[in-house]
Amino acid sequence: MVIGVFGGTFDPPHLGHLGVADRVISSGLADEVWFIPCRDHRFGKTPAPYDARLAMCRLLINGREGMRVSDIESTLARPGYTYDLVVTLKDTYPDHAFRLIAGADVYHERDKWHRYDEIARLAPPIYLAREGVPPIDLPALEAPIGASATTIRERLRSGKGPLDLVPAAVLDYIAQHGLYRRAM
Repeated sequence: MVIGVFGGTFDPPHLGHLGVADRVISSGLADEVWFIPCRDHRFGKTPAPYDARLAMCRLLINGREGMRVSDIESTLARPGYTYDLVVTLKDTYPDHAFRLIAGADVYHERDKWHRYDEIARLAPPIYLAREGVPPIDLPALEAPIGASATTIRERLRSGKGPLDLVPAAVLDYIAQHGLYRRAM
C-alpha cells in the first residue's frame, strides 16, 4: 500500500487540507493519506496544543475512507525532522511505501530542510501547485481550494468566523476548548 504522508501544523485543520488528501487519493498516487500533525513548529511559531491539533484532525477526516490521523510524531526525539519521521514510518510499517505530500513551496525551499534529498529518495514527494508559488519543473497536482490556517486564525480572533473553510465539528472543538480567541 502507498501512503501519502501529509505532515503539517494543522493549526487549525481546514477544508483545504481535506481537499489535498482527496486530490492525492483520487489521483491514484497514494492509496491512503495519513495526516501527521507536527508536535513542535520548526520555525518558532507557537501553534495550538499538539493534542488539540490531533483531535481536530480526527474530526476533520471523521468517516472519510482512505484517511487517518497518526500521532507517530509524538514518538520522535526533538527536534522533530521530517527525515526522522519518514525513517520511523518505514521502520514501523515495512510493508508500506511512503510518499511525502508537499506544496511547490517546499520544492523551492528544500535547501532549508534537514536531509531533503534523502527524504525525497525514501518518500518520493507528491507536489501540489500552490497559489502565489512559482511553478516547478516536476509533475504537480493542482491544489484544491485556497485556504490559509493563518487567515482562519485571524478571522477567529477577530470574531468574523472562517466562513465555510472549517467543518462544524472542528469549529465546535475550537469553541469548546477556547482556541484562537480574540486578543484582549
